[in-house]
Amino acid sequence: MKLEVFEIRFDNPRGVYAAGEQVKGNVILRLRNPMKVRKVFLYFEGRAKCHWEVKHGRSKTDYRATETYINETFDLFDAGASGADHPAGEHSYPFCLLMGASLPSSFEGRRGYVRYFCKASINRPWKFDEHTKRAFTVIHPLDLNVVPTAGMPVWGEQDESVEGCCCSVGNVQARLTLNKTGFVPGEPITYTVDIFNKCDSTIERVELDLKQLVTYTGYSNSIFSSGHPKHHTKVDNFSLLNHTNRIKRNTEEHIHRAVAVPPLPPSNLEGCGIIDISYFVELKVNVRWTSITIEREIIIGTIPMHFAGVPQAPVIPGSPASNAAPSAPPLEPPPYSEPPPSYEESVFGRVEIRDENDDEHTSGQMGWAPSYPVYHYDAATQHFQILPSLPVNTPSTAPPAYNQI
Repeated sequence: MKLEVFEIRFDNPRGVYAAGEQVKGNVILRLRNPMKVRKVFLYFEGRAKCHWEVKHGRSKTDYRATETYINETFDLFDAGASGADHPAGEHSYPFCLLMGASLPSSFEGRRGYVRYFCKASINRPWKFDEHTKRAFTVIHPLDLNVVPTAGMPVWGEQDESVEGCCCSVGNVQARLTLNKTGFVPGEPITYTVDIFNKCDSTIERVELDLKQLVTYTGYSNSIFSSGHPKHHTKVDNFSLLNHTNRIKRNTEEHIHRAVAVPPLPPSNLEGCGIIDISYFVELKVNVRWTSITIEREIIIGTIPMHFAGVPQAPVIPGSPASNAAPSAPPLEPPPYSEPPPSYEESVFGRVEIRDENDDEHTSGQMGWAPSYPVYHYDAATQHFQILPSLPVNTPSTAPPAYNQI
């Protein structure tokens, strides 16, 4: 085999970039012997896709939508149509792509994605082409300091009558309080849950969940379609509290805790017109056949609020946030004087990124997950602290089922 090494290496080892930054690196090609080659080129693509289907008896209707953000090709070696012998040995071809500042954050969901990748190819005369592929993460900054409601506390209360066989047996009052509205991954959501059981029944369970609601937009392939967009939602829950201690009749319970936000994409997915992300905290109290539910929306950002005593992060040069203060930390900066985030893989785990354009001659990292900024918070000092990034570990089990598009 003449081809010994063919891979893409980013200057940023984790492959995480802010929208508006340059993606730099090298395509490494090592040949044992000279190889007849027409061209070596590198293709960049950034796109969003949605797809789901609705069944009607034996028939079904497909809904799809696509947006393209990056579509660039760079020639690294060009010997013309007839080709020429590429020298043996190891060769490094540098590349640099300047991304737009309005690109949406990377996201992998159950009915669609926002995905960025590059694919290097060796075009050979009268031979199969060789390819290598690598995905990278783009972060569109969401600075909580410019969101007016981010520092406002969240409050909700509900009073529900509990019915017995033929009459009321009392009422249950539930109250939910959050310390604020805006959070970043790694930061604790501090909550208080107050339950006043003023009925003759025992409350068996109290649950508090962080909910991610993703809304996909698509268009029908049916000839009878009106042409109007359709929407499809998927919800994933992350438990913040599962309180199984019995709350006896005519008693009350007060729970005050804090749980860190897992690595998640930012709210809204700004820059994407076919996928939207919202987050909610939902309190659920079940008593008899009555359920009390309090749901309030929160915001997940990429840049934390800078309260007094909390360090302010440096600016990403060239990013849209560079015109505002405070702004985002650079992703691979020189040594920090103030705590930066680390970058950790999405809580949803890795997915298969091989698509319809990849074949058995395509190598690279096909099991992949976007990485999001995660801030490490010290509850004792109420400051963000410097901790090293967690290593990127390959899951020991297969990733969750994914609707490949």
